[in-house]
Amino acid sequence: MENTVLLIPLFVILFGTLMPVLLMWLVLRYRTSRHQLVFDTAVRLAEKGQPVPAELFTNLNPTGSDLRRGFVLIMLGVAMCICLYELGVPWTFGLIPLLMGVGFLIVWRLESRDAAKTTKEPFG
Repeated sequence: MENTVLLIPLFVILFGTLMPVLLMWLVLRYRTSRHQLVFDTAVRLAEKGQPVPAELFTNLNPTGSDLRRGFVLIMLGVAMCICLYELGVPWTFGLIPLLMGVGFLIVWRLESRDAAKTTKEPFG
């Protein structure tokens, strides 16, 4: 009976640690196979003498909105701070996603400011 009591926390720790690693591995494997398929298609087109369309490569690295990511991380951080405070554990762990969200908002603001400068001054 005591052995099974010790196996439950061990299983929970291993499952909690290995699940994010497994998910990241699956996502990276999917992206790699998708990239490989696109590159194989481009090579086949080039071998046949056909033009390789630029649209083939445009969706390989989709860019998400830093504004959206920032707000999502800030809200996640606030929620974590509140939940952790209510549970009586160190709530400051919630500051990690919150400050990451603030960083995304800063990047979004700086990029939008740079984009506005380039549209105002095309020859300067």
